[in-house]
Amino acid sequence: MFQTEPILYLQSLGNDWLTSLMILITSMGSSAFLAAIVIIVTFGINFRKGFLLFQLLIWTGLITEIAKTVIAFPRPDYVDNRVLNLEYRVKSTSSFTGNGPEGVFKLPDKEVLETFRLQETFTPSPFGFPSGHVAITTALWGGSSAIFNSRNIKRIAPVMILLVAFSRLYLGRHFLGDLFGGATVGLISLTVFTLFLKSPLKDDLFKKENFELAFRRKNLILYFFIFVIPPVLTALSMISVNVAGFFLGTNAAYILIIRKELPDDTGTVEQRVLRVVIAFLLFGVTSFVLAVGFNNIETACYFSFKLIEFLKAFIPASTIWLSAVVCTKLNLCRRGNEFVSSQEMG
Repeated sequence: MFQTEPILYLQSLGNDWLTSLMILITSMGSSAFLAAIVIIVTFGINFRKGFLLFQLLIWTGLITEIAKTVIAFPRPDYVDNRVLNLEYRVKSTSSFTGNGPEGVFKLPDKEVLETFRLQETFTPSPFGFPSGHVAITTALWGGSSAIFNSRNIKRIAPVMILLVAFSRLYLGRHFLGDLFGGATVGLISLTVFTLFLKSPLKDDLFKKENFELAFRRKNLILYFFIFVIPPVLTALSMISVNVAGFFLGTNAAYILIIRKELPDDTGTVEQRVLRVVIAFLLFGVTSFVLAVGFNNIETACYFSFKLIEFLKAFIPASTIWLSAVVCTKLNLCRRGNEFVSSQEMG
């Protein structure tokens, strides 16, 4: 499961066209792709379903990052420098060659693991097991099938998961064991999510009173999971500040919207498209401005760097609230209470 031979064989058959295709496929498990899906579902289809899908994806991401940090297995190009990182088109600088285990079910070489874990600094996204792309893709397509109760999505879900998994193997980013680990995390998250959808707890997420600043049990539990757990995990170095920033920013935006009543999901096709375009523009422009602006700032300490990384994720994610406000002002959607009132008058 942690051998490099399957990867080396696949890469020996590759070419520039196939590599470009695999990079395109693997992008379906990227944070940018997931953000786009959440925005389209939230503003173009159904606000509640978009929020539920986001919760599934972000919690799956959190669990995956925690598992990566705790297990701390290296990626294939560290175990064997013959493996190419085709996703970023960089050559391995590892000193190990052919150090993959000989048995199919054996763990990575002990010397490799010890050397990897003793490094003082890590490259970006150094940990391999489990595969985040596979975990998120499993949750995305399985969760979408459950939320929309769609047989068509259910049919194509296995194909999409296998395509992303194959791309991660070909690009040299994961072992077979990483892919199975990611699929397991995704399936566990999906199982819990499916049970959640059938429980009364689902409705609690959309009740305005549960997000008021009050010392009620439900309020405290919801705020604990949404605003306490991510900073604690970040402080313990279990998740990255980027993930925490995106998690907190999006949840803060949703709560601000919910406390003002959820927007209705009615509207013409043109209105729905305009809502999605506005959300994309605000998210994209904010991300670009922050990236350019912060890149020109020299950070004097580690804390400042982490804060900047956090804000680069938190602020764009929170634009979901601003998008809802703009769409309401432009009469592209209405608050839930306004929609109900208009129906009663009619």
